Amino acid sequence: MKIIRYALILIVCASLAWVGCKKIPVGFIGETMYYKDSPFSIEQGNVKVVTSSLNLDGSTLPVLVKLLEVRKKGTSQKAEEFYAEHEVYVYKQPIDPDVDTTIAQVNAKREKKMLPPFEFLPSGQFLFNAGTAFLPARSEYEFDVEVSNESGTKVFKNIGEIHFRDPELFKPYAIAASWFNDNGVATDNGALSANPEMIIEKISDQGTNAIVKIVDQNGVPFNPKTGEIIKRGDRPTFESYAKFNPVTYTDTSMVCNFEITPFPIKRISGYGDFLMYYRIPSKFASLTTFPANHPPGTTFSINPRFGFQIKQLGTYLITIKLNGVIHK
Repeated sequence: MKIIRYALILIVCASLAWVGCKKIPVGFIGETMYYKDSPFSIEQGNVKVVTSSLNLDGSTLPVLVKLLEVRKKGTSQKAEEFYAEHEVYVYKQPIDPDVDTTIAQVNAKREKKMLPPFEFLPSGQFLFNAGTAFLPARSEYEFDVEVSNESGTKVFKNIGEIHFRDPELFKPYAIAASWFNDNGVATDNGALSANPEMIIEKISDQGTNAIVKIVDQNGVPFNPKTGEIIKRGDRPTFESYAKFNPVTYTDTSMVCNFEITPFPIKRISGYGDFLMYYRIPSKFASLTTFPANHPPGTTFSINPRFGFQIKQLGTYLITIKLNGVIHK
């Protein structure tokens, strides 16, 4: 019995010694990490877009995710254009249009930097900036990452994709025009042969300018400098939304350097969809089709109302075409 007991003690001691020598694994690093939103659909030219983070498959924290390479989808070629630097604005604080009403105040919250179109965060997220506007339109990419923690390091090839889509440049809102005879009676424009149109064109990738023209059915512009276009009481106009630079007037248009997008940045309470109201006095315009119960020769003022929002930087021409109206 003593021999058996002695042998058992030796076995237990040997087992303890073996366990003491064996290296115990530290932490855990997952095998099946993924991005739930891949492929990422990114609108080009936005000031700031953040993607979802990498799903770590229960890996022990802290985890560091490193971007290894971005390639054109379906190739082994590194996407050099993805890393190219461009001058873009970086916003240190958000702009508050109720407080920040001057260029000096806006510039205090932003600065220009030479940057690639993205920053890759330790969480595995992409932070895209306005530099994505310089990438080829509708380009698609795939990328690899390296993930490390106290347990070790693993490489994940082709773990995600990035697809760039065309940006929404602008959004038109309601457009209408009412006719008031010179006795002040409103007349619905539905009796006319056509409704007014709003035509928005991006005429340059450069600048931050909105050019508003109000024209008759033949494209003849009304002159805002000579009183052919006037405000409509206390209702909002183009100027109401020009927070950072004044509106300037030419013989044919109203022009604003809007500085930042979106423009307008904020709706005015009680006037949804960024509405702007104007009046063209009757001495500057006449109708081609007269509303019911108003014989030819009755004079009317023309009262266009419209709204729009510009989403991307550039120079835009916004034309309000008054069908059924002729410039006198």
